[in-house]
Amino acid sequence: TAKGEARSKESDGKNISDAWSGGYFLPDEFEISPRAVCRFLRKVEKEYSPRQVNPYHNNVHAADVMQSTHALIQMGGLDMMLAYSSLEIYSILLAAALHDVRHPGTNNNYQVNKMTELSLTYNDVSVLENMHASRASYLVEGLEDKNEGGCVNTTNNNTTNGGGAGGEVSGILGRMSKEQHKMTRSSIIKSILYTDMSRHFSEVAKMKRHVEALEEVLVNEKHHQSSSSSLCSDTSKGKNISSQFLKKIGGEKHVKLREKFLPFLLHMADISNPTKPHDVSVEWANCVYDEFFLQGDKEAAEDMPISPLCDRSKTNRPEAQVGF
Repeated sequence: TAKGEARSKESDGKNISDAWSGGYFLPDEFEISPRAVCRFLRKVEKEYSPRQVNPYHNNVHAADVMQSTHALIQMGGLDMMLAYSSLEIYSILLAAALHDVRHPGTNNNYQVNKMTELSLTYNDVSVLENMHASRASYLVEGLEDKNEGGCVNTTNNNTTNGGGAGGEVSGILGRMSKEQHKMTRSSIIKSILYTDMSRHFSEVAKMKRHVEALEEVLVNEKHHQSSSSSLCSDTSKGKNISSQFLKKIGGEKHVKLREKFLPFLLHMADISNPTKPHDVSVEWANCVYDEFFLQGDKEAAEDMPISPLCDRSKTNRPEAQVGF
């Protein structure tokens, strides 16, 4: 399984404990050319609208979410490296870069009410997220749209056929095996679909139940291991439980938690603006409302119902922040 791969192995002679002080070593493990990574990220950035067009869902937002996902992963330190394989970490970072690719600047509510081509294509279900995931697949596979009637492979990601000049692999997936290739694409799709805000409260509730169940196991284990637990302060107990969380997440009893945890980190990164320094948070809040209001203006001009938070004449930004 993916969780068993590369957990304790060394990458290119580097001890696993060094991975979190010096990087992920993904180019070494999958033979991914740094040049290919740069080409890929530049191409992805071009598929995001600039801030002048999309005040919020733009190339800066994509970079911010990718950086925030990286920061959350790094907070897990060595325990995160042991809990998840390099393949899984790489996949969630790619998903972060791609999660809002080709965002039109209007939300799912607009797509459905307008009955846009996207809403008809994806049957009104997670319309934008499905579009982002689909486009992400094209980009990861090195495919280009061609008159919307077909596609052409512009890079070669296949392990057996890959390789550019001098044997250099040109694709973002390097020399991954077919199984790794399939797992990466599947992980990216699932993670991007997880960012649908309509799923937020239900997914948070599920995650809370999973975490509480694991915490209960850790508390019980701690109690059985030490009959003198009363000598430990509540604070130290909490720290011990926290440090054990990622070590236990791979157990058979917590498979669902493990599967959901990285996509949940991406979702957290996607809505992490309130956790940033005040000035940065306020700037992002202004950006998102600027985009909302542009949608509201568009809906009013098209004689459509104005979506929640999108009416510039009625929405109070500070008050709306409480619920949003």
